[in-house]
Amino acid sequence: MNEAVHHPGTRRSERRLAGRKNAERSIAGALAVGALAVVLALSPAARAQIPDEFTNLKLLDEEITKPELIAVMRSWTLSLGVRCNHCHVGPDNLQGADFASDEKPTKRTARRMFEMIRTINGDHLASLPVHESGAEEQPAREAQSISCYTCHRGQELPPRDLVDLLAEKVRASGPGAAINEYRRLRDEHRDAGRYDFREESLSRLARGFAETGDFESALAILDGAKEFFGDSPSLYFSEGMTRFSQKDLDGARASFEEALARDAEFVPAKRALGQLEAMIEKAPVQEGAAEKEPR
Repeated sequence: MNEAVHHPGTRRSERRLAGRKNAERSIAGALAVGALAVVLALSPAARAQIPDEFTNLKLLDEEITKPELIAVMRSWTLSLGVRCNHCHVGPDNLQGADFASDEKPTKRTARRMFEMIRTINGDHLASLPVHESGAEEQPAREAQSISCYTCHRGQELPPRDLVDLLAEKVRASGPGAAINEYRRLRDEHRDAGRYDFREESLSRLARGFAETGDFESALAILDGAKEFFGDSPSLYFSEGMTRFSQKDLDGARASFEEALARDAEFVPAKRALGQLEAMIEKAPVQEGAAEKEPR
């Protein structure tokens, strides 16, 4: 029995080719299962406007079926939270829509984005070795891939990093406005996966201002974060470190103690409090003296 011997480079090429094909198939084939349901979900008037034969297909398979194409278009509109006329010339009800037209810049952009996705999936992600729990290398079809939703998260414009967005709000309107904006976004998008609403985002935000010497804003952010993460020892530890950087040793001690009141075994706070107390006991800090930050 003959067994083929594959050079590692050959395998990578095969994975890239397979990944490219899979990227194309995932846009249509993987959606074909629900394609008929998508067509039926459209109003009769809208279905009547969709041609049975397609022209000006520059990236999708020319042999794609009507249900498959509708499923692809539907996936894109859902990924961006838009309607068909976001890219196609015509009204929202598609009456008389010119699907073949390239007049709208959004349609041309959509093509470029699709090319980008296909390149990333087919030429880059598919070429990476895929391992799972130390198991043998998996087929390319099981490799990670991206889609429109990976970045857009149901919005026309991909959501920005929450920390950057809130930092702008702090600089423009103060920490209170940033906390209000965090609350609003959290209430509106908590389960949508568009922003990282974990405690670490507010801690990062505060740390960024503390590192520039704006301790007042940093502490105001951490104080506002207690509305959402008041039981977290790490939040009070961050507050303690910020107060220490501000040379407020009593305040730092109080914050470390608050952290330990929430978790008596929280190691960072235990270590920092121990070092702080030893430092004070060994040599009382004089005004203007440099302190060594507890770690």
